Amino acid sequence: MSDMSNRMTTTLPKWQLQVLQVGQSVATTMILYGQPYYAKRALGWAPSSIALAQITIGVLTAIGSVLGGRLIERRGCRASMKVGLLGVGTGALAGLSLPEGWNMVVAIALVGCFQGFIWPAIEAAMNRGEPQHRVQYLVGLYNLGWSGASGFSFFITTPLMSAFGLRAMFALPLLLYLFNMFMVWKVLPDYDSLPDEEHTVVDPEGVELTPQQRHAFRLMGWLANPMAYVAINVIVTYNPLVAQRIGVSFATASSWFSLWFYVRMLAFDLLRRWSGWHYRPGLLMAAFGVMVLSFTSMMLAPSLGMHLVAQVLFGLSIGLLYQSSLFYSMAGSEQKGAHGGFHESFIGLGLASGATLAFVGDRIAPQTPGVSVALVWVVMAVGLLFIWRIARGLRNG
Repeated sequence: MSDMSNRMTTTLPKWQLQVLQVGQSVATTMILYGQPYYAKRALGWAPSSIALAQITIGVLTAIGSVLGGRLIERRGCRASMKVGLLGVGTGALAGLSLPEGWNMVVAIALVGCFQGFIWPAIEAAMNRGEPQHRVQYLVGLYNLGWSGASGFSFFITTPLMSAFGLRAMFALPLLLYLFNMFMVWKVLPDYDSLPDEEHTVVDPEGVELTPQQRHAFRLMGWLANPMAYVAINVIVTYNPLVAQRIGVSFATASSWFSLWFYVRMLAFDLLRRWSGWHYRPGLLMAAFGVMVLSFTSMMLAPSLGMHLVAQVLFGLSIGLLYQSSLFYSMAGSEQKGAHGGFHESFIGLGLASGATLAFVGDRIAPQTPGVSVALVWVVMAVGLLFIWRIARGLRNG
């Protein structure tokens, strides 16, 4: 009875966080994933120039996420959210009002950096004071919210820009950021008041994991998930070129190319309901392999039909990689803000690395994605080798 009572007193409603993350995801996806289309349409940028902008976004996201994680541990989730929202709101306003070219550069710099103060804070607030079985459920719930919202956002991005002008990609995000400011200042419960203590963590067989084992799985997740974002950012950089090659119009490009967002969301829901994937390195590495193959098919697909099939496999595989990274960051952690910050920071590094490969590939073979694909394969092989070595260490230990 006392255990039940303690559990009831260490949780708060989560719907406010869900509302916050949906608005945040729609707004941020529209600006950061709409940037390649904006740059190509308004400024005539080549893939290499678009990649430089995406590198900037990734590096600033990595830096901002570490700083955000530290701020959460020192001042709490709400303080970090406030700083982040002021930054991204200023970025959206800059995108809407500054002269052409500068508007996009300032917007992506501010949004890229200051989103790192928001996502780890939402993740930490969502999971503070929760036992392991609730962490799985809440990580899945969190992932469903942002992934569904980002899929919807990318689906409407180019149609919105086509119908209302290119700067519409900043107008809607500005309204959403303002709404989120109201949520954080006036509506959000005090999640920082909940105790954030270490909890027992067990594998699918019920065996308790040591802190060293939990750290090893955390590292595997932090390695695997950024590799997915390496692939994602190469895809994002080349999307306008791929759309042109397979005959997809500007007005419908982001709609067709958003399928993997929804499949990833479906994967998150499946993984939220099934715990058999926990602490299984073999399954993680298998998903990694499927991710690499489906990425290649998306980049080189000769038709829209093949591209859509590849998107399905890509969405399913990266769903497991992302869910693993965030779950292992939160389960049994007494430093959820810091670990959430590292989770997001590694995503930023993956984004920057992917964009770097796209930049180098486009310089070597302009307007041809094949070289970038080959470079990604090399990086993926190195990443998989590191994951395998960590997994082997677990077996030997």
